Amino acid sequence: MPNRREVDMAQPGWLVLAGLGWAMAGSAVAGDCAMLRPNADLSGCDYSRQSLAGKDLRGVRLVGAKLENTDLQRADLSGADLSGANAKWARFQGARLVKAKLKNADLFHAIFDRADLQEADLSGAYLFGANLIDTSARGADFSRAYLKDILMEGIDLSGGSIKDCYAFRGVMIGAKLVGTDLSGADLTGAAADNADLSGARLKGTRLAGATLRFADFSRADLQGADFAHADVWNASFDKTFNRPASLTEALAEVFTGSAKP
Repeated sequence: MPNRREVDMAQPGWLVLAGLGWAMAGSAVAGDCAMLRPNADLSGCDYSRQSLAGKDLRGVRLVGAKLENTDLQRADLSGADLSGANAKWARFQGARLVKAKLKNADLFHAIFDRADLQEADLSGAYLFGANLIDTSARGADFSRAYLKDILMEGIDLSGGSIKDCYAFRGVMIGAKLVGTDLSGADLTGAAADNADLSGARLKGTRLAGATLRFADFSRADLQGADFAHADVWNASFDKTFNRPASLTEALAEVFTGSAKP
């Protein structure tokens, strides 16, 4: 289990820079924080509680920046680097973050509803309680991210990865996870009704107690996956590979009436 704390205990004005320990917000400023333009170096700048909605921030460098409660709705952050940024409660609704880097960023309760995160790198990011409803994230990398209680209803993460992530009680109802790599992910207690996981990789994925009604697992690789007591009512497992014994037991619960319609 990840060793990060779910309740932020950092002192005001401090943030974690990926791989660099603690630093004061603004202490690593490489450029003029007032120069909000494409490709600017705004590393370490503090834009907390400011509105950057609709701004053209393509290719900007915001490494270690402070973006708590910042309004970034509809902003264009394509190719931007927000690695290690502190973006708790930031609002990215409708923003464009194609191929953006948010590696190891603190995105506690951030909102990405209807944002474009295609091919973005969110590996190792802290997304406890974040919202990614109807988000386009094809090819995005969420590997090793902390996704507890995340809301991913209707997300399209096809061809992407949530490998080795912790997504306890995550909500992925209606999600498109076609060909997605979920290997080693912990989705214990998750809700993924009507999700499309066709062709997905679920090697060693933990789905114990998950609700998977009407989900599509056709052609998925289920080697070592844990379906203990999962609700698989009317889920499709057509042409799946390496079915584990736990799935056989979960399906048996459906036919014996242990799982109620």
